[in-house]
Amino acid sequence: MANTVTSTPNAVIIERLDSLFSERYSPSDKAAPGGAIIISSGDNPIYEAYFGVADMNSRVPIGPETTFNIASVSKQFTVVGLLQLAAKGLVDINAPLSEWFGKEYPQQFWHTVTPAHIASQSSGIPDSRDRSNREACIFATDQSSEVYFPKIESLRFKPGTTYDYVNPTFILLSKIIERISGKEFTVYQQENIFDRAGMNDSYYFSPDRTPLNQSHAYRPDSNSPDGWSKYDYGEETFFATRPDGGIYSTARDIVRWETALRNGLILPKEWLDEAYRPHTDVSSSQWCDYQRRPYTSYALGWFVEEKPGQPVKVFHTGDNGGYQTYVAKYPSCDLSVIVLENRHDRPRREMAEKIEQILLEEKLLK
Repeated sequence: MANTVTSTPNAVIIERLDSLFSERYSPSDKAAPGGAIIISSGDNPIYEAYFGVADMNSRVPIGPETTFNIASVSKQFTVVGLLQLAAKGLVDINAPLSEWFGKEYPQQFWHTVTPAHIASQSSGIPDSRDRSNREACIFATDQSSEVYFPKIESLRFKPGTTYDYVNPTFILLSKIIERISGKEFTVYQQENIFDRAGMNDSYYFSPDRTPLNQSHAYRPDSNSPDGWSKYDYGEETFFATRPDGGIYSTARDIVRWETALRNGLILPKEWLDEAYRPHTDVSSSQWCDYQRRPYTSYALGWFVEEKPGQPVKVFHTGDNGGYQTYVAKYPSCDLSVIVLENRHDRPRREMAEKIEQILLEEKLLK
């Protein structure tokens, strides 16, 4: 374990968090995949620690420079790119998708779905991609993942009426960004999000390159000599699609992202407030029972938990192969929690609840 604290928080908090994460990443697993954790109050880290190795072959330890695939946490970056254009009056997020895709997708229902419906996971557009060819799924791209759109015959429900978590629809948002900005999606995102936020170590995945500090993800494997097998691109389906799950980043870059959002460097406050406003109830969804979290809604690219007696939590999780991500913030307290992992064999929700309990008991959450 590598532990760094750049402010002077209560030693009890450090001890309790160390105990929690040392249990999660056992000291006996020093040569196993692990995680990067930063908990911050405003711009001040309360706790920063790194466990395990980034690559099982090289045994390079996870550290501040290690990049992880943040999976579905990538969605908020796509939404923010769109909202930047909306803040400039260039996009109406409540306009029908037919405004941009009328010729490509002539079905009448495209006149009823809006970018806001996609961003709030209430579009009704089904994820009916062909999964019969596993190799095609494993090596899917943005382009191959959108070919099913013209074939859709109907929506699952009336847009805006309920929640269904869908990934490929975020490709449509990226295409709107491209058409309005005149720039390729990742170029726009680099210039207007990563560069503005100072996220110098963040990037969109490309199968053609492996940056120096990019980690690999793993899953337990009793048949492997070291007990692990690689489980990311090349082993898992739909890994490379960018707008819904393609960003690689470091824990420190995610801190920079949170700081930039909080300080208005990325979006005007009124648009950030709109992004954090609950739009779609998650807990009652009949379409997505595995995500029926109590007290939870989906905003625009973020989940929002409004648990009685506790501060509102704005968060997102991410899962892609062996990568597991948890990024949460409590806007009323200016507190953020970032956990990036390259293993997927430990329960995340239980971890999140234990972190929250420590922060509540130590009076950091109020």
